[in-house]
Amino acid sequence: MRAIAVVAAASLACSVHAEAAPKAQLPEELVLTGDNLIDVTINGLPLRLEVRPEAADAPMLNPDVAARLQLKPGMFGFITVVGPERVSGDSAVHKVDYGVGPKNQRIFWADRASSTIADGTISPASLPYKRVRFQLTAAAASERTQQLPLDNFGFLGRGGIGTTFALEGEEVRFQFSLQRPETLASAPTGNWLARKREGRFTGQPRQTLIYFGIQRPTRAMTLSKPIPVGQTMLDTVDVRYSDYGDASGIAEQEATEGGDSDEIVVVAKKEKKVDLRIVAGRRFLQGCSSLLYDLQQRNLTLSCKAE
Repeated sequence: MRAIAVVAAASLACSVHAEAAPKAQLPEELVLTGDNLIDVTINGLPLRLEVRPEAADAPMLNPDVAARLQLKPGMFGFITVVGPERVSGDSAVHKVDYGVGPKNQRIFWADRASSTIADGTISPASLPYKRVRFQLTAAAASERTQQLPLDNFGFLGRGGIGTTFALEGEEVRFQFSLQRPETLASAPTGNWLARKREGRFTGQPRQTLIYFGIQRPTRAMTLSKPIPVGQTMLDTVDVRYSDYGDASGIAEQEATEGGDSDEIVVVAKKEKKVDLRIVAGRRFLQGCSSLLYDLQQRNLTLSCKAE
């Protein structure tokens, strides 16, 4: 069974690579503003997709759209776990046209809606352009640019697109989300940040929208040792303290002179390899006019006000 799975995965990887190979010269640049919506046609049906940097590479359609298209599941499905809730989905190869001619491409659909403002979501990595620019606001007179290497995450690009950097002897995957103000981290990442960057909970528990319309409890964490992301420092994150690991059985910081007894330190029980991933929201991008994904040169450029 294991050998069959490996062969199937290798065959699929080759198939996906072949599907994604460009057949003609790609247009130079797509500029997205506002809700970052694009027009697309799937199996002849005109649709609108919401472009998200943290979305899966291929289109992720809402269930009502999949029903209208009468999509039939292929060999490969998926299950996404969001806290205690499971989201099931399917995939298959269909004809997709982004306005530059149809091509065969794998698309996904789930039993929950991926977008509330469009027919589904898609990553900039799937679009037939050399570069995709998210224009957040008008450019300032004096700006600086920060360039980071560009990576695709997860099998079939299911983890989205972002950058990877080395920190404290580990690799950290870093992405952007333009649909939320908060910067999010999982419980294992929160534990790691507490140990390595002296993070402490400084906010009260609250419900935060994650994806597929599901909310999960988070708490704000302040880092005594901020994380450099290019030339910008990340000093606060919201930790999903009970998902994908457990940061709920945490130790309270003992009250000391000048200290705050309500602050809590996340303490890991033991050192172990964890998947470190941080998804930065719009608050982190305050002062930045654009986010540019260069899909050919494989870099990510932030244009921000000089401080």
